[in-house]
Amino acid sequence: MNILKLDLNLLKVLLVLLEEPNTHRAADKLETSQPAVSRALARLREALGDQLFVRHNRGLKLTPRAEELAAVLPGIYSQLDRALESREFDPSEMEGRFRIALNGFLIESYGTEIYRLFNHHCPKVELELYSFGSSTVSQLQDGSCDLAITYQPLLTPKAIYQKNIAKSQFGFICRRGLVDEQKSIPIEELDNYRWAGMVVPGFNEQIELVKKYVSLNAKPAFRSQHSIPILQALKSEDMLFIAPRELYQVIDHNKFQFVEMDEKENTGRRDIMDIVIAYNQRHWNTEKYQWLEQEIRQLKLSRPDE
Repeated sequence: MNILKLDLNLLKVLLVLLEEPNTHRAADKLETSQPAVSRALARLREALGDQLFVRHNRGLKLTPRAEELAAVLPGIYSQLDRALESREFDPSEMEGRFRIALNGFLIESYGTEIYRLFNHHCPKVELELYSFGSSTVSQLQDGSCDLAITYQPLLTPKAIYQKNIAKSQFGFICRRGLVDEQKSIPIEELDNYRWAGMVVPGFNEQIELVKKYVSLNAKPAFRSQHSIPILQALKSEDMLFIAPRELYQVIDHNKFQFVEMDEKENTGRRDIMDIVIAYNQRHWNTEKYQWLEQEIRQLKLSRPDE
């Protein structure tokens, strides 16, 4: 017979009858009426092509076919019950490789924090962090990337779940003493300075703020895919480095300072950007990814006032 065509509620009745071969007592156990149990038994007999039970004294006696079912059906139900049982997620039991793609700025700012998170809670996991790029979204779809953290706007298909988890403030990093700490600098004034920027694939092409400074008359004196060469240059150069406050939080404040970007307009603050977490929709609402999202939110992410 085709199990997909069988009403599985009938199997529940059959399981109880196999344990309690009496329609009255089975009805009490199922919290239903005796006629309802009898109707279910009639449907079972028709579906399985066997009497299953024959009258014997005041109860029912199992046929050979019913005895066969009595030998296997309770075990199958137990396995199903265990499979459907809600299990509390234990991060310490996570194993294997877990790959996270981060925007270039974020991997510099939070890479160590994310490692410490996994090392503390998921010591069996082999963690890989790499830069968010043009292929990351497709990797989220095919499963070769488990999670991504980057800035909005992030254009993704419906198969990818994404959620804003924090805000990031962009400004300028420079050597301490170069600019008055109380001063904010409009991005248009970069024409009066030598300045540097990071090359971040996928980020430089989308962000409106980046498009604005790319259109300036004065072009960057230095660009790099990594922050360390730029920061090393800042120690001896009168130069501004366009970067988020998160990066400033992990460098030496005795040598560097953060200068706010004067970007307050009627349309909002363009120096404030949303940080988004993204992963495959099939993981949505799973305990594992809910836990990951919650823990990543609790990292030292910047949350400037809007």
